[in-house]
Amino acid sequence: MKKWIIALTLVGVLVAWWNMAAPREEIGCCIAGSIAFNPAIAQKIVAVDQSEKFPTGLETLPLELPAYDDAVFLDDGITALVTAHDGKIWKVDLAGIVAEPLVDVPLMAWGIHEAPGNPSYIYFCSSGSYKNRPPGEVAGLYRLDISTRSIEPLVLKVPDTKINLQQPIVYADNDTNAPEIASDGSGAPSRKIAVCDNLEVSEDGRRIYFSEPFYYENASADDAIDEAIALAPNGRLWRYDIESGATRLIAEGFHFINGILYDPHPGLAREESVIVTQTSLFQVTRFYVNGPKAGNFEVVIDTLPGMPDGMDRDVKGRIWLSMFTERSPLLTWMHENAWIKPLLMRLPTSLLLSQTQRTGVVVLSPDGSKPLYSAFYKGPELASIASAVPVSSGIYLANVALDSPDRGQKKGIQRLQWPPELK
Repeated sequence: MKKWIIALTLVGVLVAWWNMAAPREEIGCCIAGSIAFNPAIAQKIVAVDQSEKFPTGLETLPLELPAYDDAVFLDDGITALVTAHDGKIWKVDLAGIVAEPLVDVPLMAWGIHEAPGNPSYIYFCSSGSYKNRPPGEVAGLYRLDISTRSIEPLVLKVPDTKINLQQPIVYADNDTNAPEIASDGSGAPSRKIAVCDNLEVSEDGRRIYFSEPFYYENASADDAIDEAIALAPNGRLWRYDIESGATRLIAEGFHFINGILYDPHPGLAREESVIVTQTSLFQVTRFYVNGPKAGNFEVVIDTLPGMPDGMDRDVKGRIWLSMFTERSPLLTWMHENAWIKPLLMRLPTSLLLSQTQRTGVVVLSPDGSKPLYSAFYKGPELASIASAVPVSSGIYLANVALDSPDRGQKKGIQRLQWPPELK
């Protein structure tokens, strides 16, 4: 009798733990099936791997600067503005090796981009940490006037849409069914932005694309990790029209949309397509908004060796992908065997993050289809690379550690000298 009581008690405890530790419904409902990684692409990336040489090209600029997420370079690369993890945008004088806070922003800025044709303006995404958000500070897309240090919100709300979990969608520019809200709030029903992660500004400076990896109320960092494991299709890409003030849905139903770049379009008035990183899917994807393929999407490259975060182009049009963390054997096996995910997503986040992985960069051809360079690193200088910004003096690596208690400490800037293979 006692054995039965003990057994029933254990079953009850397990059932209670299973229910209490479950991921939120918006994620648990949508765990993707098992996926297969393409060994041919993996071999192409291995063929251009320069990880052994990477440490010799790495240097640290001794600046009193907190860890940061992204950077934009002004004055021919002499001045940088970086989105630091202390909730400020910092100004960095690379000639004098001096850094100072420029402006305190709502929450914490992540992606940042210059305004083409207007050196006074900078655009940035602001979201920051998920917990303990100060009252009155709202996630969204913002504009900074450098000369006056004034900040103006551009987009704090987006159309409130319901994702079709079975069918991702891309809206062509001429699709009248695309959810959109006007500058006065009219149009589709709206909601607050949960996470404004990264952004890209069109070549003519008239449109801003920004990513929202997922949306639900009271999101947490643990939810972001569950998203990455589940491959839940909760990612969206939005576009803000600077002239009209309208905000339009470009794509939804994808996996953790993060970095964004428009494709070159010589001879055309505006971009036909944009590419994004689907971080948790280890993939770069192209969305067509104009031209003969408008309304469609395609995989540019998959089976990347790490989680792609930010993207930038160098002067030759090559794409620099930051690999936030390496695709570990455990994570690879997990995605290939999705049946285990409901269990793993109930384990403590600290346990899932306990295995330190390498971080690095991958460089692709201008169309994104061909790996040109790859390098990974594990050591004291870099934790996780959130962006890799190439300028003439080198490639500046945003060095963050989301699970580290010293995220706000001064760490300087890590710079990679130009690899000989890419000069």
